[in-house]
Amino acid sequence: MEIREMQSSDIDFALSLTEEEGWSSIRSDFEELLLFDQHGCFIAEEDDISIGMACALSYGPFGTLGNMILVREYRGKGYGTKLMEHGLEYLKSKGAEFTLLDAVSKAVPLYERLGFKKVCRSLRLRGRVEPAVSAKVRALEDKDMLRILSIDREQFGANRFLFLGSTLSANPELGRLLEVDGQIAGFMMGSRRHGFVRLAPWVMCSHFELAKSILKDFAAHVGGLEIRTGVLETSRKSVGLLKASGLYQESSSWRMVLGKDRMDFSDGLFAIGSPMRG
Repeated sequence: MEIREMQSSDIDFALSLTEEEGWSSIRSDFEELLLFDQHGCFIAEEDDISIGMACALSYGPFGTLGNMILVREYRGKGYGTKLMEHGLEYLKSKGAEFTLLDAVSKAVPLYERLGFKKVCRSLRLRGRVEPAVSAKVRALEDKDMLRILSIDREQFGANRFLFLGSTLSANPELGRLLEVDGQIAGFMMGSRRHGFVRLAPWVMCSHFELAKSILKDFAAHVGGLEIRTGVLETSRKSVGLLKASGLYQESSSWRMVLGKDRMDFSDGLFAIGSPMRG
């Protein structure tokens, strides 16, 4: 098996893999990943035929792995291990001190053999929220991004300006900002997918009692579409609020870590998209 860097011409192949898995990936997801780091996404080949992919993103102090998929007939033959080891070596070369990923249950043994440890469940929820416009919530605008990036860096642990800026630019009507006395209490963004809206990210930094207000306001701007999102089970305030607001758990995976004995995630991360983008 040969491993090379993903190119823009590989995106159709990447999307065919995610579609086969039932994931909701869209073209801009991979375009953004390649823009974030053109060297961090990989294609596995056998006899010049593409058979799998994986993406490794470095945020400086930590790295993330994701989109690890093999064509079905090549699974169980050690290719996945080699692909993951390649990604880990890349992150090591970038100085990552630890690495995060989300693993479906059947892939957990592979990652455990590589040294990853389970941290908590990463939940996937979906449903419809009763809409209600809030006077405390307004549109998130470009002029807000400097303040947003500062808050997000504190909550997420690294700078993900490219993903935030791209999400807001593509779906400006889904960017919502919660303000109290002129101070940002929380913000959320969304992206339109195949017949639904994905809520990610959602960050709260204060006034958690108003979290329901921004969620219902967000629902007022999705055009009646179903909302889907992710949340770590450790974010108990968010899990309870999302379920009480009409979302139900569809599935879950395991958030895993390599290089740390334990992980503490911010209570302010109310919604996530993927371990790579947060």
